[in-house]
Amino acid sequence: MSARASWSTSRDRAWLIAAGAAACIAALVRIHNGLALPPLHDPDGAGHVLNVFAFREGALPSPTSWSGFHPPLYHATCALLWGLAPETVPVHVWMRWLSAAAGFGAVAVIWGVLERRASRSDAASVAAFVLGVPAFAIATSTLGNETTGVFFVTLALARLLQTSQMARAGARHALGTAVLLLLALLGKATGLLAVAAAFLTYLLHVRPWRRGLVSAGLVAGIPLALAAPHYLRIVRASSAPTLAAVSGVGLSPDLAMMDAQQPPGERRLVDYFYVPVATFLAPSYREPGMSRSVPGLLYASLWADTHDVFVRSASPGPRAAGGPVSMRLRNAQAAMVVAGLLPTALALLGTVCLLRRRDPSLFGPLLFGALLVASLLRHAWILPYYSAVKASYLLSAALPACLALAAGLEAFSDRSRAAPRAILLVLSVFGTALTGYACWH
Repeated sequence: MSARASWSTSRDRAWLIAAGAAACIAALVRIHNGLALPPLHDPDGAGHVLNVFAFREGALPSPTSWSGFHPPLYHATCALLWGLAPETVPVHVWMRWLSAAAGFGAVAVIWGVLERRASRSDAASVAAFVLGVPAFAIATSTLGNETTGVFFVTLALARLLQTSQMARAGARHALGTAVLLLLALLGKATGLLAVAAAFLTYLLHVRPWRRGLVSAGLVAGIPLALAAPHYLRIVRASSAPTLAAVSGVGLSPDLAMMDAQQPPGERRLVDYFYVPVATFLAPSYREPGMSRSVPGLLYASLWADTHDVFVRSASPGPRAAGGPVSMRLRNAQAAMVVAGLLPTALALLGTVCLLRRRDPSLFGPLLFGALLVASLLRHAWILPYYSAVKASYLLSAALPACLALAAGLEAFSDRSRAAPRAILLVLSVFGTALTGYACWH
C-alpha cells in the first residue's frame, strides 16, 4: 500500500471513529430521555397512549379522538410491546424507545446509501450529524408515529435510487418497494407522497412502457389498496376534504377547539416570506412574529425546541423573567439556530450540485422531497396555527436532505473538506446535549 493510500485510510478511520462516538452519545441520550421524560409529557402523548390502549383492548381507536386519525402501525406495535415488555419498564418508555429505534434505523439506511454514493468519511459525518439535529433528536426522544413513517419512507426511497436494478427486474423490484410503501402508509400519511414519487419513478425508468406501466401500477396499487380501509374510515368520519382529513382535520372536536385558540388564526401570503429577528435571537413560538412566520417556525424548529417540547417550564423568551438555567437554555438554543445556518447553506449548495448533475437515479428522492415541502406549505395554509408548522413534519425527507449535504461536502476539495465535516460533528454533539431532557432543569 502506498503512503498516500495509507494516509487516506488512516484519515477515514479517524472520521469513522469520531462519527461513531457522536452516534453513541446520541443513542445514550435517547435512552436517557426515554426514561427521564415524565409520563404523557410528549407532544399529543395522551392521544397516542389512548390509541395504544385501544389496540391493547382489541379495538380500533375512535377516529374522532385526539389522535385517532393516525395510521395504526406504530400504535399496534406498541400494544404488542405492552404485552411482551417486562412490567418493570413503563409502557411510555418502550413507546419512546421504539421511536428512537425507528429513527436510528432510518439513519443507518441513509449511512449505507451515502457510503455507496460518497466517501466513507463524508457518509459517516453526515449520518452522525443527522442524529444531533434537534428536530430529529426530539422526535426520537418522544412517543409518536413520526419516526416509524420516516423509517419506512427512507427504505422505500433508497430502493428508488436503484434505477439499474429497477430497469432489470421491473415488476419483481416493484413488489419489494410496494411492501415498504404499504408499511410507510400504515406508519404515517406522508407515505402517500412516497407512493406518488415511486409511481412516477417506475413509470419513467422501466422500459418498455407497458412493463413500466405494470411496475408503476404494482408499486402504487398494492399499498393503496391494502391501506385503503384505514384511510377511507378516516375520510368518512371527517367533515373536511379528503386530503385534509388524513391530517386529522374535521375529526376531533377537542383538537379543533385547541387549534382555534392558537395564533395566528389566519394565513396570509406574506407569512411565507416573513422571517422575524426572533427566529435567531429567541427561537420560541411565543416570541413576537414567530407564530405567523412559516419559514421562521420551520427553520427555528429544525434547530431548537421552538414548540417547547422539553422547555415547558422555562421562560417564554430572553426578555421574560426566568431562572438562570432557563436563560442559559434559551441562549444555547439561539446559538444552535445561528450555527444551523452553516449546514443549511451546505445543503442548499448540495441541492444545486445534485440538480446540475441530472442523475436520473435521484429523481424519486428529490421528487418526494419537493412534494413533502409543498404539502407542508399547503397544510400551513389549511391550518393557520403555529402548531401546524414544524420541521419534524419534514423528517421523512431525511434521505434527500443527506444526499444534498454529502453533495455539498463534495463541492470542497479533499483537503478543505475537513473543516465542514468537523463542524457537522460538533453540531451533532451540541444538538444532542441541547435536547438531553432534565439536563437544563
